[in-house]
Amino acid sequence: MSQTVTIEGMKCDGCVGIVKEKFEAIKGVQSVDVQLDTKQATIDADSELSKAQLDAALADTKFTVVNE
Repeated sequence: MSQTVTIEGMKCDGCVGIVKEKFEAIKGVQSVDVQLDTKQATIDADSELSKAQLDAALADTKFTVVNE
């Protein structure tokens, strides 16, 4: 299942790498594509991830999910 979310706080390629790494660590995630220009992440996972799961993955960063 694929879902796209908007991420607030990304300003550079380093930010993209952090978000990608954090989302890839979520159980069931197969791939993550993060785009700085659109500030969006497309996540392919076994099942749809809740906003709580996404927020938890980014809890120790400066980034936030603004929609799901």
